[in-house]
Amino acid sequence: MPGRSRSRGLGRPRRGYAVTALVGLDSHRAVLWVVHSQSIKQQASIDWPRDRDGGSDGDRYNFFNAIIAALKPVFSGGVGSLIVASSGNGTALADSFVAHVRKHHAYLVRSIRMESITADASTANAARTLVKTQAFQTVAANVIEQESDSMIQLLDARLADDTGRFTVLYSLEEIDRFFRAFSKAGPLSVGVPEHILMTEKFWAAQKSSPRLQRITDLARNAGVKVRVFPEDDKSGARIAQLGGLVCLVVRRGPSGA
Repeated sequence: MPGRSRSRGLGRPRRGYAVTALVGLDSHRAVLWVVHSQSIKQQASIDWPRDRDGGSDGDRYNFFNAIIAALKPVFSGGVGSLIVASSGNGTALADSFVAHVRKHHAYLVRSIRMESITADASTANAARTLVKTQAFQTVAANVIEQESDSMIQLLDARLADDTGRFTVLYSLEEIDRFFRAFSKAGPLSVGVPEHILMTEKFWAAQKSSPRLQRITDLARNAGVKVRVFPEDDKSGARIAQLGGLVCLVVRRGPSGA
C-alpha cells in the first residue's frame, strides 16, 4: 500500500495491485476506497437520506446495503479484506454497519476479513493520509494476515486433494491455455477457475505482459478472484515455493460434479 506494499487483487501496473477495501463513514455519507500497493482510488460515495436527521431504521438498513452492493465488485475481483474507518459521530455508525454485515451478510463474514479503525477517511486527502499511518498499516497487516491464513488452508487443501475434483496450474502458459479453452468450451469441459494467486515478485516481473493482462481480463469476466501476495506474507511464501503463480480449478463432470 502507499508507504508499504502489501497484498491482494491485480490492478493497473501504474496503480499497483489492490490491497484492501476501505470505507470512511461519518454522519452524512460513506466513501468507499480501494487501497492499492502504490495508490488509493475512490470506488463510490453514498449519502445518507437528505430529508431526515439520521434517517429511519429502514433508511439505515438500505444505506448499509447500498455500501455492500458498491463493495461487491471489489470483493469479486479478489480483495479479501475490509477496513471501516470512522470518527466522531460516525463511530457508532461504523459499529452498526459491522453488526449489520455480521447479521445480514454472513457470506461476507465467511469470505472476507473485516476490522475497524477510529480515523477519518471521508475525503481523498484524509484517506491518503490515513493509509500512510502506522495505525492503519497495523490494522491492515492484521486483517490481511487473517485472510492469508485462510488462503493457505484453501491452497493446501487443493494441493492435497486426491479425488480428481481439483486441478492446480502453475505457469502462465498453461493458465492461458486453460482460459482459452474455458472461453470456448465452458466449465463442463475444462472446469471452473476458482482463484489466481501470485507473488508480488512474479507480478512485478510480469505486470506488463500481454499474456498476464489477457488472463486477468478473462478471469475478471469469469468472476475469478485474482490476488497478489508479497513474499514475506505467509501465502506469498507458500506460493513462491510453487514458482510464484498458481491457478486453482474446480473440475466438473463425472469426477467433479
